[in-house]
Amino acid sequence: MAAMVKSEPLKSNIYPETEHCHSFSFSSPTHKITKEEITCTKPGTILRALETNDTFKELNQMDKKTLKGKDIVIKSCKGYIVKHFPCWLIKEDDLLTIEMVTHATDETAGVTDEETDNYVTFSIETTGGKNSKTKPILGNKQLQSYGPLCVYAKQKEEVKQALRNDGRFSDIVFEQKCQLSERSTGSKVSMGQIAKKLNGRNFEICLTKHKEKTATKMETSDSTIKTNVNSEGDATQTSLFDPSPDSEGDGTQTSPSTLTTKTSDVGESSSKTKQKRKCNPIPDHGEILTILRNQFDDLVKQMESRREDSQKKTFPEELDLMKQEFGKIRQKFSEVHRVKKLIELGASVCQVIVDGVQGVQGTGFVLFDNFVLTNAHLFGDNVRHNMQLLVDVSVKFNYENPNGSDVNVFKAKTLLIDFQYEDKGKHYIDYAILEMDPQNKKQKKKVPPGLLREYGPVPACGGACLIGHPGGLVKQMEPTSIIGSEIREEAANKYKRENGHAIFTINDDVEKNKKRYEEVMQENKDDFVTYNTSFFHGSSGSPVFDDLGRVFGMHTGGFDYEDKLTQSKQSVLEYALPLFTILQNFVIRLREDNNQAVLTRVQDEAQKNLFLFEALFKTDGDEPMDMS
Repeated sequence: MAAMVKSEPLKSNIYPETEHCHSFSFSSPTHKITKEEITCTKPGTILRALETNDTFKELNQMDKKTLKGKDIVIKSCKGYIVKHFPCWLIKEDDLLTIEMVTHATDETAGVTDEETDNYVTFSIETTGGKNSKTKPILGNKQLQSYGPLCVYAKQKEEVKQALRNDGRFSDIVFEQKCQLSERSTGSKVSMGQIAKKLNGRNFEICLTKHKEKTATKMETSDSTIKTNVNSEGDATQTSLFDPSPDSEGDGTQTSPSTLTTKTSDVGESSSKTKQKRKCNPIPDHGEILTILRNQFDDLVKQMESRREDSQKKTFPEELDLMKQEFGKIRQKFSEVHRVKKLIELGASVCQVIVDGVQGVQGTGFVLFDNFVLTNAHLFGDNVRHNMQLLVDVSVKFNYENPNGSDVNVFKAKTLLIDFQYEDKGKHYIDYAILEMDPQNKKQKKKVPPGLLREYGPVPACGGACLIGHPGGLVKQMEPTSIIGSEIREEAANKYKRENGHAIFTINDDVEKNKKRYEEVMQENKDDFVTYNTSFFHGSSGSPVFDDLGRVFGMHTGGFDYEDKLTQSKQSVLEYALPLFTILQNFVIRLREDNNQAVLTRVQDEAQKNLFLFEALFKTDGDEPMDMS
């Protein structure tokens, strides 16, 4: 274990002379030390800080005398740390645990000379991952039961160098082709990457399947390779265009396709030299050369495209930009004129109640006339093949006051106008259209205006606002920011890293809905609009508006889980279905059913939105234009 100890000079300039004061405690169950508090006033290693405590000094001295062959290991809240771990990276009021382990060597690791405010920490499991479960990745096998190992590194330091400086890892980690694999997401990090983005993440070491290939000796008709081999088998290769000292000035010409080998064996005379052997040239080398030349232009184009891609914003930059934009989005949706318009449009939003099915509630909104759009999954198996409802459904408008005053309730007809809940072609479909029963004519309850005429296209990015009844509560509205399809997966992975305490719960719940998760995460997938929101159960069917008050989607679902730490419902990502996709399928269904009355009303309403009318009814035949 002494191999894990870095030599540290008594006087060093690696720790700046700035104000430094923090507290932590340590305990040692094996020596019946429950808790000893230390206030560190000078930056240095954790060992130096511990040695300022008399109890630890006695413990350390006693172990050196009575427990030969043993060394200490230190456990922090981040994992097991080395004795040269910078003390300022220990969390305030952290409790360290001191344990004993058998050490194997007295070699020491090198000394780092890095700035104190420029470090990251990450943890690595003591047993290998894929292709390396049986590999001895630790220099001291006794440490396998002391994991995970917490490693510190400079932000711009390569992973390989950080592991070397740590001193606990075996040579196999550096000599074979290894990489880090994040346990929560499976993301791979090569040993040559810098450590800047690894802070707080948990990895295991994996061995890649691709082993380093030995160099292949290739030869053309106008050049030769000269190899000098000594008695120990080391070889150096020199081209004729870069002659070795042995060939300079001797006036000797080497013929093409000739390999000259000089041997010098111990105990043998040097007279046995300059043995010439002829090598067969590679067949069809002219054809290979032609193929390589033909591929050159494509290679140049590919390299130029990579250079262009490297100039694009990275994912962290995109996220930082999103955070900045979200502040602007909240400000936008707090402007009075926008709020007034959204409240006016929100009058068309209703709560959908499925009678006789416990806990099933959702949201919907008036599309036009007496027709309400909502999600099909609210009804599940309670719909016959002829779209006849097997349960009573009602919709509740103006549910804005908790006491329930001024609400308007309409019963829905038992025959649905449309019901589609399936993967249809290249699109995922989940919607139902109810028709409200015009009852209670004496009370003259007025249905709010429809939102079909307020249609707008899906924005590529920027702000959005949901209006609905999450949790079956009064009507609410929430602004959010759209997460583009190209960064959905990265955003989900970042969320998992930030909520590592619940990673197993998150992964279990995602696994239950694995197919939908994979569909949503596909890059450039236009079936879904993704964002983060607190609108969970009860909000399915909520309209999603852009910052101009145009409705472009219907909130449909997400990947939520129960956070046991906070005792609350949380979500990795939520999504909406584009309204245009729904309307396309609705028009096709009306034509298939020859429902001319409703189709005519859809056309009349769509004409009030020129973009929508041209998109839906400007046809090349009998089908609506495909805008996807």
